[in-house]
Amino acid sequence: MKKSLMTAIFFLLAIGVVGNSAKKIDVKTRNFRKVSEKSVKLPNYDGVKKISIFVKGFESGPTVSKIILQMDDYRITGLDKNNWKVKTNGVERKVTNVYISDDKGEKAFDTGIVTLELENVFNQKTLEYEGSPFSFNIKKFFNEWAKEYVVEIDGKVTVDGKDYAINKKEDVINNRVSSDTALFNYRSSFSGNYKNPITKKMENLKLEMAAYEPENLKKGETKPLVIWLHGQGEGGDDPDIDILGTETSALAKEEIQKYFTTSGTDTKGAFVLAVQSPTYWMDEGDGTNGNGSGISRYTQILMDTIKEYVKHNPSVDTERIYLAGDSNGGYMTVNMIINYPDYFAAAVPICEAYAYYEYERNADGTYKTNDIEVSAGGENSAVSKFKETKKLWVTKEKIQKMKKTPIWFIAAADDRIVTPQKFSLPTYRDLLKAGADNAWYSYYENVIGTDEPNSRFPGHFSWIYFLNNQVEGVQNREKIKNSKDESTFGFEPSNSGKGGNKKAQLKGKTFENVFEWMNFQKKIKNR
Repeated sequence: MKKSLMTAIFFLLAIGVVGNSAKKIDVKTRNFRKVSEKSVKLPNYDGVKKISIFVKGFESGPTVSKIILQMDDYRITGLDKNNWKVKTNGVERKVTNVYISDDKGEKAFDTGIVTLELENVFNQKTLEYEGSPFSFNIKKFFNEWAKEYVVEIDGKVTVDGKDYAINKKEDVINNRVSSDTALFNYRSSFSGNYKNPITKKMENLKLEMAAYEPENLKKGETKPLVIWLHGQGEGGDDPDIDILGTETSALAKEEIQKYFTTSGTDTKGAFVLAVQSPTYWMDEGDGTNGNGSGISRYTQILMDTIKEYVKHNPSVDTERIYLAGDSNGGYMTVNMIINYPDYFAAAVPICEAYAYYEYERNADGTYKTNDIEVSAGGENSAVSKFKETKKLWVTKEKIQKMKKTPIWFIAAADDRIVTPQKFSLPTYRDLLKAGADNAWYSYYENVIGTDEPNSRFPGHFSWIYFLNNQVEGVQNREKIKNSKDESTFGFEPSNSGKGGNKKAQLKGKTFENVFEWMNFQKKIKNR
């Protein structure tokens, strides 16, 4: 205990005031008051009209990083971050800042709105930030909004020089604010009747879509379009799940947008279209997540949805439509360039799940399965439960179709969900042997995050490198093409090289990263 504090206590004991914390002692030279704030009951402030949560996306999913309080009063004269305690969904959160803001949580003046900034705590065991508003539906393997999200607030606000207590406890799951999802200002859906691949019957399907559209386009100016296809966990009927689930919003931000240029202008940027399936891109007609050796029930409707968006938006450069997706979306990326080989200017399949071999089926068209347990960190991959044949699903005919689209694969060697040896590695080797001259592969040892330094993720999460703009190096094409090794296929995973120790080179140009390469790719008009 500090000496000055000890002296004060001895003085107070001498004059008989310790033990009576509400009593005031006036001395000519000094005033001593030991009044505990908690012992003084402040009047309650009943002017909080609405409580909202500010949802921010990270590479591991979203969290609530701010609480926004809309007040009745514009005369707030005092705020102190130390006077607030907050719980979100039962988790205590540290308040790091408090200020007057607008209704989006940005600093402002005289609005009658107070924003509490919260510390974001990453849990390395769950690989999530504490306070996530998502709930994982184990039956569907979908991320969903939590059915309720209770915010508890205990704080103090000063209005016109008078202190008030704020005590609130409310479910605010439907009061959401997010600058990440707001970037995608175009929302629509597309529906139609299509034949089910398994039942052969017509069925009505519907896909949701959300798009980021650059502002202030000059008359007649066109920009490229990047289409993003989500993974298994982001299906459903709310594109916000897609945008926040794997930080798809990164595609609409400056760090990536700066790579997309328009010839003859000094402007930068691209349209970004996120399309969401109601189940899984790998659903072949029975409502389940397939194993990648079949045709998705959403193949035709996805193409129709893309064309509908392009038709709606004449500012899209139809020579520069790029397709990218992770896991289920990686499967769908490969599936689309096989079925529509003359449409896309480039494709980026990430941890793609388009199987190299076919798998045994039951009489009703569904897959035969093995009774084994599959886990993200275990030795069995997600396809181990299916019975593999030695019949090629990636046939020579499909390779010839894939060759037509410039392609850049991304994966990590320790992926135990979609093992590269059964998917992208042999496919890429066959592409090179077939003479594909604009095919590249970034292959990592494992997945290390950046939001939290040195955070380690399952190897399947290689989309993190893409959305973090960390895909730069590529594998040695000649070594892979000439390799006889059916295990490594000549690949050498590299984190230090950001995917490999080579650079993608085409027509005398060397590309520093995957986005610079994408921007360079064009298709012929009137294809």
